[in-house]
Amino acid sequence: MFSFTKNQKIIQIGNIRLGGQPGNLPTVLMGGLFFSGVPDFAIAKKAIEDMYTVSEKTGNPAIADFFIKKNNYIDDILAFISSTIPNESPFSIDVTDPEVKINVLKKLDEQDLLKRTIYNSIHVGLTDDEIVALQNHCPQAAILVAFNPKDTSPDGKIEVLETGAHVTPKGLLRVAEECNIPHLLIDTAALAPGQNSGASIAALPVIKEEYGLPAGCSIHNVVEKSTWLNQFPNEKRIVDCASNININLFGGDFAIFGSIKHAKTVFPIISWQDILISEYTEHYFGITPDEKHPRRILFQ
Repeated sequence: MFSFTKNQKIIQIGNIRLGGQPGNLPTVLMGGLFFSGVPDFAIAKKAIEDMYTVSEKTGNPAIADFFIKKNNYIDDILAFISSTIPNESPFSIDVTDPEVKINVLKKLDEQDLLKRTIYNSIHVGLTDDEIVALQNHCPQAAILVAFNPKDTSPDGKIEVLETGAHVTPKGLLRVAEECNIPHLLIDTAALAPGQNSGASIAALPVIKEEYGLPAGCSIHNVVEKSTWLNQFPNEKRIVDCASNININLFGGDFAIFGSIKHAKTVFPIISWQDILISEYTEHYFGITPDEKHPRRILFQ
């Protein structure tokens, strides 16, 4: 459990605050909606409602992360966001195709949704056209993925943020600054087993101490790629959900925990860990938990 000497930035996106010293704010949890083929919005709406319900019970803020795969799904998904996500709540847009990224940013701007958008993500694969699109259609926040293909260590992650590590002309932090993105979150880039996957967890306190910015990752990706766990199909889901406790234990602020369908399991697990961290950091470092922290809500 950590307390950082660097001043820790607390950012606010919509009605959600994240960052700061461990034990102060609850861990923010981001659940993914990975539409396979034509989006089934009835199932998605129920999953989002369930996530918001468990968020209210535990105190851990919830953010829906929408994966948009194709251009022809953009309008329908954004219409669903407008009608389903509360006006004060942020949401995340997860896009991999560079062309789709540009079109999504334009549409978000046209529909006045950028002020609640977390852009997922800026990484070493970004294009010049994507940078121009971000400058012209600036989201409220962006996730910077600290993936360095040449050096997967925490130092390598710092390098890609600072200089681009000779993979991109500029460091990702400089790119975000030139795009005037108000709020930045650092994703420490969880890799597959055998590719120094543990460095994504070890990098969390390094990033926090270096920049004071909110940090987190998608550690569940390591579980999904651990093929040996396929011998234990029932237990694999438990490991997947429980893996996220590594994030707040190592000082992280947010967990991109995978499919939103796991929310009912993930939230109590993370709340339990947040409570342990808060008990220690308040007694040892004097960090007071926020009034909406799980320790406040669940121990009234």
